[in-house]
Amino acid sequence: MTAAQTSATPTSLAELLEQHAQATVHISGAEQTAWSGKVVEAGEGILGLAHWDGTLHLDRECILNPLEEMYDRSGYPHSDADLIRYREALVTLLHEQSHFLGPVGATQEAARAAFKVPGSRHLEEGVAEAWAHDHLNDYIRHLGIDKVAPGITTVRSEPSYAAFVPAVRLLTNDIDRQANLPHGETLHRLNRQTAEHQWPVAVDLIYRSTRLPHLVPPDQQPGVRFHLEKALRTSFQALETYEPFPRGFASSRSHSAGTRILTLLHNNLTITESHYTPTHHRPTTKAATSEAPATKPAVPVVAVPESATVKSPTPKPIHQDPQAAFHQALSGLAPPTPSTHDPTNRPQFQAPPTQQPPHRPAPSPPTR
Repeated sequence: MTAAQTSATPTSLAELLEQHAQATVHISGAEQTAWSGKVVEAGEGILGLAHWDGTLHLDRECILNPLEEMYDRSGYPHSDADLIRYREALVTLLHEQSHFLGPVGATQEAARAAFKVPGSRHLEEGVAEAWAHDHLNDYIRHLGIDKVAPGITTVRSEPSYAAFVPAVRLLTNDIDRQANLPHGETLHRLNRQTAEHQWPVAVDLIYRSTRLPHLVPPDQQPGVRFHLEKALRTSFQALETYEPFPRGFASSRSHSAGTRILTLLHNNLTITESHYTPTHHRPTTKAATSEAPATKPAVPVVAVPESATVKSPTPKPIHQDPQAAFHQALSGLAPPTPSTHDPTNRPQFQAPPTQQPPHRPAPSPPTR
């Protein structure tokens, strides 16, 4: 995606703060932003916060001061270290503004209620962080910052929310492939939604990429969708196990968990399709009428991989209760605790706090 530069580019931090929200709306294609126009300094321990009342909280030392310095030294050469500091401040700005995006009619009240539902925070934070990094250069060029800090589009910084981002990328990229969408389209669509509709939009794309819309009776489709969403939410909720750990370890485990989630997802979608596919029987002959009818074999249910710590009980055959069987198989995917699953990495969990991700720690609900 490309973006045209604004006609009047910001020349100071104050002007940037006036224009940055509309730039986010433009880059994202969202229909509205819930930002109130108010920016305040964040409290201790908070680098960026999109508050439910529409106020944007930004840390002075890590966000506001670097951006002010960037404009004070506009056009001058900068070291890579300085460019990375500016870039990290800008990606925080873009990430937090992404939380305010939504479709016409979306409210912060509804978003706040949905944010408390299991799996919502994990998807929203992962989507906002992944999308912000993917579109940061578009954002920078749109605001003319590439002229203010030459070279800023060529340096890179590491994403935060390492427990969520890899799994979110795997899921959204897989949906792109299955639904024949351009790369990054699912992530783009989810970023334009609030927590109220992010999971429903993802589930709708998954569901429509299968044969289920043509196989499942209309009165049963809401139930199939409901259990699909519930199973995915449960699996993503379990990713929070990795939040306290160092970024590299959390990212690796998130990727592994995301891979297992997709394996179970595809296996169980195939099973559900098979269950609803009509079976064509041969005509019954007189010779066969005296024999007892053959019992229809149960559709196999995919077991949870051994790598998962929590193993779900054996699901019922899917021909008896396809939604329950699918939910049991998929939602049993809880990430392994490092001490039991991978003892070779045990020392990493005793690392001092300085090894934790240093910026934008995941805030607790309901403030994001």
